[in-house]
Amino acid sequence: MSNKTAAPKFIAKEWDASGAIHCYGTLTPRSLLVEVYINDKVDGQVLQSAVDKALERLPYYKQTLVRKKGLYYYADNDLPFEVTESKEARIIGDERSNYHFIDVTYYDKLIRFAMFHGMCDGLGLNRLIEAVVYHYFCLKDGKEYDSEGIYTDKIPFDEAELFDAFAKKSDVDPKELRKLVSGVKRFRLPELAEYKGPTIYRKPLKIKTEDLLKWCKSYGASPAPGLAAIIGKGIVDVSTLKEDESVMTCVPTSLRKILNAEKTFKNCAAATFLSINPAEYQTKRVGEIAAEMRQEMKTQTGPEQSMLLGSSINFITHLGAKMPFYFLKNKVLAMPESRPQDTYTLDYVGSLRTNDYSDKISEVRYLNNDVYYGSMFVVLSETAGYFHINFTQTFEADRYYLSTLKVLDELGIPYEKGECDSYLNPEVILPKEQR
Repeated sequence: MSNKTAAPKFIAKEWDASGAIHCYGTLTPRSLLVEVYINDKVDGQVLQSAVDKALERLPYYKQTLVRKKGLYYYADNDLPFEVTESKEARIIGDERSNYHFIDVTYYDKLIRFAMFHGMCDGLGLNRLIEAVVYHYFCLKDGKEYDSEGIYTDKIPFDEAELFDAFAKKSDVDPKELRKLVSGVKRFRLPELAEYKGPTIYRKPLKIKTEDLLKWCKSYGASPAPGLAAIIGKGIVDVSTLKEDESVMTCVPTSLRKILNAEKTFKNCAAATFLSINPAEYQTKRVGEIAAEMRQEMKTQTGPEQSMLLGSSINFITHLGAKMPFYFLKNKVLAMPESRPQDTYTLDYVGSLRTNDYSDKISEVRYLNNDVYYGSMFVVLSETAGYFHINFTQTFEADRYYLSTLKVLDELGIPYEKGECDSYLNPEVILPKEQR
């Protein structure tokens, strides 16, 4: 990397409408991290070759962002995408990452991916991770592994991969959006009032895939609502809720199918909201509550509700875009900061495709960034026969983690505790106004 110089002038292309709500706010933006641990020490040269090969098919991950008249646009970035050996993740968005908003570093047995949420969402990043990991093991082992589902040159490029589901203003009556407003009073973790971020405390555990699925299926539930019911019980057991308060779980969901954007790498997500009144745990089994929550998720992810969710994001995005001054755009588009804080968030990021080389991967960690104004963000992923559950939170207390373990004990679901630690996601440097 050369010495620091003035930022190159990139040419703005299409407006980043889908990522707009992640580009504004009062807090310093920080990257999301995905850590892939493999069984052997990482070969840096092979990893660089794997990244280069993946980007030949997926060049849009090399793009940068440009700000013009207060809006952020995608722009081609032909500067090298350099893989670096580093114990810590590095700042992205400026000369340190060659102005890329996705970065790859490695250290010992770790391959780390960093992403700015304004560039793409978690499902979008997974596509690149899968391709890089696939090419890495093919090159390292000198053989061709199964590439089914992996975006290699065997899958022809489709313009739909660049589709922005929010670029076109949708016609929606703002009154219709009121249907999304819930009358449920959310219980807020008392730690929210003692926000000390941006350091994140991670408290992990893992459950064998077959064990969690067996319990879920016995009640007609699935992993996300199943875990939501379990964590909800843990929160209720160690908290004092008022009669009219409920535990509210925010579960991010994809809008790709409903918005005809199944191939896009760009942001295309919303959320479902699952509430549990403490009294329910006195009359129902945890599994029964999980089954009810699964049905509620199906309702909220149905066509009508999903279209309303998409329309609400579209409405905010286009309202903010037409504001005449940057400070007004910032005020409107900082939606994640301004929405009501739920009790906690449970993000089921699914699993990475690792086909016939999954035995070469020991663990995959999704490390959430600093949650707006403090909260608890539980990340659920499935890799190589285990569900990995990471409690990531802006407070050090472990009572919700421990109470969840107690509920698992009561339900007879075996688990393995991981080593608790802390981390700090690097800052993202957004471009200044380009004239």
